[in-house]
Amino acid sequence: MKKFQLFLIVESLLLTMAFLTILANDFSAAICILVMVLLVLRFYNIGNRSNFLLTASLLLLFLIFMLNPYVVAAVLVAVSYILINHFSQVKQNNRRALIQFERDELLVRPTRNQWLGAQQHLIGDDYRFDDINIIRLSGSDTIDLSNVIINQENNMVLIRKVYGPTLILVPIDVAVTLDVSSVYGSVTYFDFPVYDLRNETIKLSQPEDKQLLRAVKIVVSVIAGSVEVRRL
Repeated sequence: MKKFQLFLIVESLLLTMAFLTILANDFSAAICILVMVLLVLRFYNIGNRSNFLLTASLLLLFLIFMLNPYVVAAVLVAVSYILINHFSQVKQNNRRALIQFERDELLVRPTRNQWLGAQQHLIGDDYRFDDINIIRLSGSDTIDLSNVIINQENNMVLIRKVYGPTLILVPIDVAVTLDVSSVYGSVTYFDFPVYDLRNETIKLSQPEDKQLLRAVKIVVSVIAGSVEVRRL
């Protein structure tokens, strides 16, 4: 509650300063803003929801068009407060959920996504394969499956990002199905020729790999970047 009260005080000060500067520079614009504020308060008090939302939106739009630095600061503060408050509420809900998971003896392992920078994805200390689900903005990703024990066929590696190269290293006795979708990128599937993607999706697999007992499916969605699958 204290955060909300502080937010209201800061917003009130910024909007008051904005109104005073507009009043000093453009008297007619200040009168227009005052009339719109009175209309907003009137529609709010009589419970006319549609007129209230319309008038409040027009008031905000008019203030933005004024390009007043205090108005811009007030909008930025409001957006920052909404984002910070939203993320804090999400964290609190997640903590409650984790406590409930532990009480119900549910296995859970949350991990944070690293949106930027190079990253090498490790599978855990016990070397057992666990499905990989990655979402990124930009960066270089290397996934090494050489030291991972793959005991089944339904193994999935899912990567979604905007930009950056992706390298997947797989053992020689593991079948690989590759599914890549890209706007501007390239695909290198083992020792086969490089295939350039231009707003395309390509699926690659080797028929002789069907006899292998272990398999992994790799799905990559990237706006721009190279994807390479290499044997070790």
